[in-house]
Amino acid sequence: MKKLNKLITLSLFSCLFATAIAQDSTQTFQFTLKQAQDYAVLNSYQTRTATLDVEKSEKKVWETTAIGLPQISASAGYTYNIKLPVQLVPGDAFPGGQPGTFQELTFGTEQSMSAAINVNQLIFDGSYIVGLQAAKVYKEISINDQAKSAIEIKDIVTQAYGGVLVAERNKSILKENLSNIDKIVSDNKALYENGFVAEQDYDQLQLLRSQTKSAYDNAERQVQISKNLLKFSMGIEIANTIELTESLDEIVNEVDAEGLASSTFNIESHIDYRIIENQERASLLLVKQEKSAFLPRLSATYSFQENSFSNEFNFFSDAPWFNAQYVGLNLSVPIFSSGMRLAKVKQAQLDFEKVTLAKKQVSENLKMGLITSRSDYTYALDQYNSQKANMELANRIFTKEQIKYQEGISSSLELTQANNQLLSTQGDYLNSILQLISAKSKLDKALNNY
Repeated sequence: MKKLNKLITLSLFSCLFATAIAQDSTQTFQFTLKQAQDYAVLNSYQTRTATLDVEKSEKKVWETTAIGLPQISASAGYTYNIKLPVQLVPGDAFPGGQPGTFQELTFGTEQSMSAAINVNQLIFDGSYIVGLQAAKVYKEISINDQAKSAIEIKDIVTQAYGGVLVAERNKSILKENLSNIDKIVSDNKALYENGFVAEQDYDQLQLLRSQTKSAYDNAERQVQISKNLLKFSMGIEIANTIELTESLDEIVNEVDAEGLASSTFNIESHIDYRIIENQERASLLLVKQEKSAFLPRLSATYSFQENSFSNEFNFFSDAPWFNAQYVGLNLSVPIFSSGMRLAKVKQAQLDFEKVTLAKKQVSENLKMGLITSRSDYTYALDQYNSQKANMELANRIFTKEQIKYQEGISSSLELTQANNQLLSTQGDYLNSILQLISAKSKLDKALNNY
């Protein structure tokens, strides 16, 4: 029994210790929008993957470079002849031998060992020269992909950050609304119990209160969901806590409508245009790669070998070693391929023309995207101003309706309608803020501001 109590105590202590460790391992982060963007660029899953791709491209450059550097290899071998092979030679090949007969001879020793060092050096290969250039372009492509990922993650974080602030504002609005309705219900409870308020009116208030409470509970859940989405997009573990230090009003007031509408646009600095330019250079290198197949290839070889033969394993003591060396050149000259190489060159040239056409398409698409983004942003800004005015109007209507109800000159149904109208306009107002944040972020992407 004592052992059982000790075991239970030890288990409880272990659970409490593990819980304490788990709690200590969680962190609390505080971010402005800019800080959240910068953190995500360094820590998000997307950008970390892009960083690994850049590191991989750097290793690829060195891998290609190393092809033209000396390649040195060493080898060693040991052989034990369980039974030496027998060779037959004509009998009359030796003095006293009989013509038409054969003598059985064995050559070699029971054991042998060898060691060798081989050096190969590429002297000239057209495809190697092109390969070096292609490896550098490949690295540039990876760097541009990393920059593209950083831009994408900033856009995602901006919208997720705004989503959290909107969710929190929605929760705050519904909390205030619920508080007002609770007060109305409380004020009318005694009147209802004493017969001064009709049962239908009081039931209507109860229903309104229930609906508002349900909306508030859902808003609380949406705050946590939106925070989890932001943490995920930033590369922060879900178990950690995140706090936003920039308010929704600050985000909205930072919008510079005139500045965004009149910003200059340099298409050549846009990340999408730089990416297609890299693809164009890579495609041109493929043409050069296929043309290099017409050029000869020259390489040099050096080999040093040592061999030892013995009937005993005494290679490291008494057995003699014999060395051999040679130097060689290897020249390969393409002569005739029945037009295969020409066909490959032509295909590469056609691919290059396709990329050049795609470059023109990207250029026009970026120009069109900028026009569309500016139009969407202007519309979102107009919608925000309109919905803000509508919300203020609906709030005044609800306040007046609330006073009228308390004075007994308005019904609970009219109060419910005014409240629903207020909630609807508040929802439209919050959605217009989300649309404005999204439109501004898209315009910043189009202008290459990130």
